[in-house]
Amino acid sequence: MSAEKPAPEAHGNDSVNDNTKGKAGSSILQRLKTQKEHQEPEVISVDQWIDRCKTDPSAYENFAERLLKAIGEPETIDTKLSDLQTRLVHGGKKITQYAPFKDMYDVEDVISQLVRYLENGAQGMLVLRGPVGSGKTEIATIIEKLMEKVPFYVLKCKTTGKISPFNDSPLCLLSGEELAKDASAELGIPMRYLKEAKSAWVTKRLDHFKGDANAAFDVVKIYPSRERQIGIAKLDPQDPKTADMSALIGSVDRTLVGEEDPFNPDETLKEGDPDAYKPGVFSRSHGGVFHAAEFFRNNPALLNAFLESVTTGYFTGNSGIGMLPMNQLIIITSNDPVWKQFKQANDSDAARNRIEIIDVPYTLRLSEELKIYEKLLAKSKHGEKPVAPGTKELLAEFSVVSRQKDGIGAALKPYDPFLRARIMNGETPDAAEGKIPPLHEIRAKTDPDEGMDGFTIRDAERVLLRTFNARAKEKIQEADTILLLETLRDFITKANTEDISEDEKKRFRGYVDTLAERNRQELEKKINAAIIDADDGTCQRIFDEYLEYADAWVNEKDLFSETGEPIDMTKVERHLQSFEKRAGITNGEQFRQSALASINSEIARIAKKNRGKPRDQQEEVLVRWDSFEPVARAIRAQYEVDQDSRRHILSAKSSADLRTDEEKRQHTRFHKNMHTQGYTDTMIARMLHHLNYT
Repeated sequence: MSAEKPAPEAHGNDSVNDNTKGKAGSSILQRLKTQKEHQEPEVISVDQWIDRCKTDPSAYENFAERLLKAIGEPETIDTKLSDLQTRLVHGGKKITQYAPFKDMYDVEDVISQLVRYLENGAQGMLVLRGPVGSGKTEIATIIEKLMEKVPFYVLKCKTTGKISPFNDSPLCLLSGEELAKDASAELGIPMRYLKEAKSAWVTKRLDHFKGDANAAFDVVKIYPSRERQIGIAKLDPQDPKTADMSALIGSVDRTLVGEEDPFNPDETLKEGDPDAYKPGVFSRSHGGVFHAAEFFRNNPALLNAFLESVTTGYFTGNSGIGMLPMNQLIIITSNDPVWKQFKQANDSDAARNRIEIIDVPYTLRLSEELKIYEKLLAKSKHGEKPVAPGTKELLAEFSVVSRQKDGIGAALKPYDPFLRARIMNGETPDAAEGKIPPLHEIRAKTDPDEGMDGFTIRDAERVLLRTFNARAKEKIQEADTILLLETLRDFITKANTEDISEDEKKRFRGYVDTLAERNRQELEKKINAAIIDADDGTCQRIFDEYLEYADAWVNEKDLFSETGEPIDMTKVERHLQSFEKRAGITNGEQFRQSALASINSEIARIAKKNRGKPRDQQEEVLVRWDSFEPVARAIRAQYEVDQDSRRHILSAKSSADLRTDEEKRQHTRFHKNMHTQGYTDTMIARMLHHLNYT
């Protein structure tokens, strides 16, 4: 294929721009056309298909093998070579990640189990069990889309020109014990593939042509399609009081009853004739994927209708249609409470013996929960709206903590749930040392059902979106930690007890209270840091004074006051100790020496940079007060003691409300500092009001 010619350059001419857009659009549509052409059905004879089977296993691959091909090979990650957090979370083991599921988070183990199930032949029914919004349906939908990527072979009637409504595989022509053995020996097809049942549709045509398959059929290589419901079908929950079998196994198509029989013009189609039958989801998904959404909510009769079929590979339709093939991936999504209710039913034994369960819990990792929120926001209209630092993180922390259980035998109940959440995320917080077991011990004591309930992903999404709209009447759409906690508390209070029980509400409110108090403290630190950094002059004076006193003490130099009077070394010592105490420094002598060494190193760096340059091009030999963080931290600690003196600067509506140029400069610099962190003016005003600065 030749490369596309580049679009002409625009020179301010609207018509040229429109033409460029048109060509871009045409290019996209051409890609759509090419894609459809690539997926056009290929029609071959039965003999050609048999010849293809001799050299090309894809001619007879089953649904599991085709799905594995679509999933592709995994990327293997040796977590021993990863960062500390990843190493801790995965215990240094190798993990596999599959590209089709890259936009899902913390599902490596779930997808690995799914792949193993397919590799083992996908026998029985696959149940994805988990709470609301945990990703069950997303996984099932991805599987549906993957099934569309690899074609399969079905029979086509030469007389009518239509493919089998039951997706009959040409393999069914080679079924039968003796014929299958010969086919396996001559064509090299393993016996496990030669067990396909014939539908009544195939049998009718073979009977008419006296067993001549080449006269009766062509073979079509076709791509499964969700749109056309070929090789892929989904059944949504039905009315549990009734059992509508027709959706499942099909029914008589009364619009065709009485029409001319395509093989006997003197006869008309009657009930029970496969050419007058409307296939159900079983037949439409034969050879592919049947997605049964929340199937256990349905009338039990629906499940009983195909339990035996899961084992035999065929089922019997109604209206005397006879045998219909059934060989596909049956994937059932189920909420945990519904599954438990079904499991306790007296007649569930037969079903449970045919079921493979893969649990899909909520994530218990803060970092992965946060990625889910970012993905949800990216798909919403709020994706570009302002979000204050820590807002999504705060919601993630609440959600993860709400999903924790007390552990096996309540072994984890004594430990701080917020520390536990950070340990589970692979973090090593200082506050955790000696207060909580390491990650591997926590996991050993964790309840197997942890992550199966708690604050749902969908509720978290609702809270996040409502937070953006909390001030919509003021024409403000943004989210910060204050609005989030207000919205979260209101959401919990107003939730129905069916969704959040009274006991859960009490527990959730306790978590919100803890987060609110911590949030208040963190906001105070941010405000103080921003206003302190705005007062460079005072901070620099304190910094210079400390270094001068430290230099005199370390090097035993004489120190004089501004009036020229000598300063006693006892006063020097007292000044240094007072400063260091505020910073929490216990070894003052070592700290002073480290501070001087750091400052001298910075001065030497500037001098080296200035060497040989004209004076007007040299960098000023000034070491900023925040260049050595331990000293800067002590200066900030001193400033936090003196909040009242700056309250009027913070409470001013604008710099015009202040008296001196220095105060105005500090006010402007404070807001600039906050803007740099990601806060809007309305967020800043809300923070100041929340902290009683205004």
